[in-house]
Amino acid sequence: LGRTDLFKNIVIDEDKPLDVCLLVDESGSMGTWKMRSARECAIALRESLKDNQALNLWVFGHTADGYDWNGLKETNMSVYWSPTYKSDVKAMGSMRARSENRDGMAILASADRVKGESPSIGSNKLMIVISDGEPSADSYRFPIGVPHTKKAVKHIESQGWNVIQVGISGAREHIMKDMFTNYIMVEDTAQLPSQVSKIIRKVIKV
Repeated sequence: LGRTDLFKNIVIDEDKPLDVCLLVDESGSMGTWKMRSARECAIALRESLKDNQALNLWVFGHTADGYDWNGLKETNMSVYWSPTYKSDVKAMGSMRARSENRDGMAILASADRVKGESPSIGSNKLMIVISDGEPSADSYRFPIGVPHTKKAVKHIESQGWNVIQVGISGAREHIMKDMFTNYIMVEDTAQLPSQVSKIIRKVIKV
């Protein structure tokens, strides 16, 4: 038509990638059988998601006040899988119940680590927190730990995170409600991997 100001526009609607962070409570109360279920869940999650190009996966464990490393008043984070740490597929085998737990500190540290390592700008973010109770550490018992964890959750939610607590045996629903906007209780720990997979499928609408 003799017009030089018209161009063909092709619009491609692409979903944002999803950053998935699994944060596992490694406090002493997780014991052997609860930790075994959490470990199996983490391994199953890694195996099912590691080759998915639309997902970035992090798996962290957390504990506190470990006397074996003289860590009184410290929160200890373990990295079992991340986009920058994939070399040791057996790392999750060392996930175990250790000492105490500062959930709020671990949540903030995990979100910060993911932010620094995420290869995707503007990605959607999902944090799944597996725990069997409330925060409990030196100077971080109920009157302090629960409100601080709630504040930490609200803070990262304001940054675009979706946070879901998956409570297993020992967790109490009214405490979960005090800390998390979104939470579910899994009474049968054998169902933990399938329940976590269901949450992720719902988020990514698969």
